[in-house]
Amino acid sequence: MTEPDFSKIETAGCPAGDAGRDMILRMNREHGPLRAWGFARVPFGRSVLDVGCGAGAALRELAERYPEVELTGCDISPLAVETATALNEDFVKAGRMRFLQCGVPDLPFADGAFDTVISVESLYFWRDQVAGLREIWRVLAPGGYFATALEMAGGAMNERQLAIVEYLKMRCPDLNELRTLLVEAGFADVTAEFEPVHRWLRASGRK
Repeated sequence: MTEPDFSKIETAGCPAGDAGRDMILRMNREHGPLRAWGFARVPFGRSVLDVGCGAGAALRELAERYPEVELTGCDISPLAVETATALNEDFVKAGRMRFLQCGVPDLPFADGAFDTVISVESLYFWRDQVAGLREIWRVLAPGGYFATALEMAGGAMNERQLAIVEYLKMRCPDLNELRTLLVEAGFADVTAEFEPVHRWLRASGRK
């Protein structure tokens, strides 16, 4: 196994600096298939929040697909918020999209503020995953829908991925663990699915 270049990913939990910018821009480009698969069945409502939005590719895709949807992205990284705002300047200026520096479990939104919440490749880094999911449950409207997509699945990673997980101290649930996390957080109608070719995970639930 070729040892991963940890210098390129060492700020993955909170991207910073030139390496962090390169990483989130690369994720914008490379995670398109993961986003497409992860959110293929999501019934998007009129207001959407992306938790851990990175450089904002997921919201841009939604803005282009659903012209009536109001979109909010949040990330604990100032660099991610700055980059996402710049890359989506047209939608931000049009009042359809906004980006804030914040994260779970302390989201600065009212109870029931969003119809849909999504998260891509973020849950690994949350200090308390159940508390983070409960906060997402709080900001969802009654009947609202949450979905997450993850590239690394517990128990199904290659040596390189395992080295990255160990170095970054990521907490990567397997299929059953991910389902249990959503149930413990209070979600109903929870589903979780493992994609065996790429070894991806997706899960969803309703408030």
